[in-house]
Amino acid sequence: MGLVSYLVACNSIKLLSTSPINNVYCDNFLIYEMCAEDIDNDGIVEHVYFADTSEVFLYRQGAKESIPDRLATHRCVRAMDKELVATTNRVFGVTDETTFLEKQDIRGAMMIKYFAYLPEITACNLRAEQKENN
Repeated sequence: MGLVSYLVACNSIKLLSTSPINNVYCDNFLIYEMCAEDIDNDGIVEHVYFADTSEVFLYRQGAKESIPDRLATHRCVRAMDKELVATTNRVFGVTDETTFLEKQDIRGAMMIKYFAYLPEITACNLRAEQKENN
């Protein structure tokens, strides 16, 4: 599956890079492969999308209009809070030299934040499915 999805740990170690190494970072998160994208390569995430469906489900406030045409918008898309944006930004400095502990730190911090969004997204999906079934 991929790379942005296994984001789990403490949020205490900071990446040393001063400029982004990548502008797209994909990883497995729970059962999904998700990708974070920094369109203008400034080290700040614009959106996070599911790799298999190319659907954006999270975006940085003020960046919804910058979602590229190649990506769809999930029916339950949500704006990220500042903490999730800051945590997600850390993935753009991950390299082959990044320690396992640091990668786990980033993954853990992201997982905690993603779990906070799950009830709202689950409720949205259930409402949409009920509407489709009626």
